[in-house]
Amino acid sequence: MNSGRRIAEGGALLALYCILLFITIHVPIVGIITLFFLPIPFILVTIKQKLSWSLGYLFIASLLTILIATILSVPLTLLMGATGIAIGYFLKKDKPMAPMFIGAVLVFLGGTLVIYAASVLITDVNYIEESMVMVKESFDHSVGIMESFGQEPTEQVKKRLYESIDMLNTLMPSLFVLMSVIMVLLIFLAAHPILKRFSEKTLKWPHFRDLRLPKSLLWYYLITMLLALFVNTDKNSFVYMAITNLFFILQFFILLQGYSLIFYFAHVKSWAKAIPVSILVVSLLLPLPIITTVIRFLGIIDLGFPFREKIKKRD
Repeated sequence: MNSGRRIAEGGALLALYCILLFITIHVPIVGIITLFFLPIPFILVTIKQKLSWSLGYLFIASLLTILIATILSVPLTLLMGATGIAIGYFLKKDKPMAPMFIGAVLVFLGGTLVIYAASVLITDVNYIEESMVMVKESFDHSVGIMESFGQEPTEQVKKRLYESIDMLNTLMPSLFVLMSVIMVLLIFLAAHPILKRFSEKTLKWPHFRDLRLPKSLLWYYLITMLLALFVNTDKNSFVYMAITNLFFILQFFILLQGYSLIFYFAHVKSWAKAIPVSILVVSLLLPLPIITTVIRFLGIIDLGFPFREKIKKRD
């Protein structure tokens, strides 16, 4: 590709990014949707150009961000740009979907943590701790209102609510990871039709029903469960936080494997696609412990036993 065409394409993609950024920042409802399209220009540039060109593109986009919005929006450009460059690089090298997704999640997670740490250092405010304090104060205020009407909640209810708030604070590292996974997944969904139309490199989605996580995950889950049950540590200690977060993340993956088994079973038995989708939606909208426990149990069976092979043979 000659330099003139390269510059023209880069300029067009830069203009596209500026439009998407402007909508994201200044148009409230539509901006939520365009947010997930921000990495796409960086993906396309990285696929077609050298990595050094992509980094230069990110630098210019950051300068233009100051003109379109404010300097406070530069971290958003850096985060989405870095994620887009990571995805584009993996696509350019024809890497499999799994390492591409994991790499993009790690880049997004790392960028989010750096931005958060920088904001804490600059403003000297820990936003997570402040948010937890505000939630507790809001709860205390609500209890005060209920008391004035003679409807004070029991001490057991208060204790459970305070424990839930403390657990939310403990699980914050896992929530950062989960948020990064969901964000990258939505970015992939947004990029898929665009790449299919404008690039030779496309995202090759495997069927969700074919998801098979490593069997070693089950051992990690069981070991972490035993540690959570028998290791007595202070709730404010690092060990407690590490075990709790690891157990939460492993539970999420086990649950994911359980959903995959449901979709696989529905496919083998030729059920209507609406059935497994309905199960997924209902379990997410009504997060009852019994439902998630059953699905998690299915995930454990799928990892520990050759259940799929038996289903296939019977069919």
